[in-house]
Amino acid sequence: MRQISLTELIPGMILARSILSSKGQVLLVAGVTLTEEYIRKLKNLNLDVVFIKDEKYADITIPEYLSMETQQRALSILTATMEKVNKGENFSVDAVSSVASDIVEELVTQADVAIHLTGIAIYDDCTLAHSLNCSIYSALLARSCGFTIPQIKVITCGALLHDMGKIEIDKKILNKPGSLTNDEFAVMKQHTALGFKLLTKKRLEISSLVAHMAWQHHEKIDGSGYPRGLQGEQILSYARLLSITDVYEAITAHRPYRKAMEPEDAYNIILSGLGTSFDEKFGQIFLSKIALYTPGTEIFLNTGERAIVVSVPVNNPQRPMIRLISYPDGTPYTPPRNISLVANPQISIIKRPNPS
Repeated sequence: MRQISLTELIPGMILARSILSSKGQVLLVAGVTLTEEYIRKLKNLNLDVVFIKDEKYADITIPEYLSMETQQRALSILTATMEKVNKGENFSVDAVSSVASDIVEELVTQADVAIHLTGIAIYDDCTLAHSLNCSIYSALLARSCGFTIPQIKVITCGALLHDMGKIEIDKKILNKPGSLTNDEFAVMKQHTALGFKLLTKKRLEISSLVAHMAWQHHEKIDGSGYPRGLQGEQILSYARLLSITDVYEAITAHRPYRKAMEPEDAYNIILSGLGTSFDEKFGQIFLSKIALYTPGTEIFLNTGERAIVVSVPVNNPQRPMIRLISYPDGTPYTPPRNISLVANPQISIIKRPNPS
């Protein structure tokens, strides 16, 4: 399996992971052979990359944290909840809490893992894609930070619901291409208070911590965040954790109005914000767990060689096991050769190949 840009798709390739709608319906099922028509439709969607099967790299597995059933259930429940909010109807968060519990139960059964980009492909709702991916990153980070299972379930529920207030933001502002004006940004910032208000109505059904995560996830350690300019430990620890995963997911995910940022660039943004924007302790743990290159990703090395990422060591996720596939002059390695970047510190990854 490998990950490629939509611009690299050609007829005959086989899709390795299903693509879902925001309601959890399968738009295109894993295993389908891509035709020109399928590729044309995929290019019209809000996707950046897809996963394909490749016999040359059949031994490479790309982490998928949640089963397809849990992904579909989570999306279905989130969509139903947001639709009720949008119509002004009463809604229950019991189902959201239940699916948050399911997410955590699936994640904690796995061994200690590096945090990869999830690869959950939802083509028609950026907010729901963001919320589901944030819930996964937040659960993994909370686990690494030593939170208890009940605490992680609350954090995961809060991550699923943290952007609920965006349902009341004008879609023209929410999906605007380019920069927001000062007035538009002032409207956008209201989503934290709006989400808090919606969730506090459900105070008998959920922990107040979930509502405060929605209210505080844009606060910053140095007090420069919003809506209240809280500082340091005035900010709920769960919200301090979520603010890291929220930013990381937002800038590494493709949006209709901008391309995704590379994980290494997002890494540097988090690193530069430690102690000012982000909690130092949680941020350091997050950065120690982030895999900058997902297995199946083609890369260039400082040696001029081309390679593909094979696997990522948990204790040093920025230095993956790679497979050399061509020399600097383009001559293929025969056979390809696996090397560990941990054991070869003189070799570094300099960039990903440009899509052809």
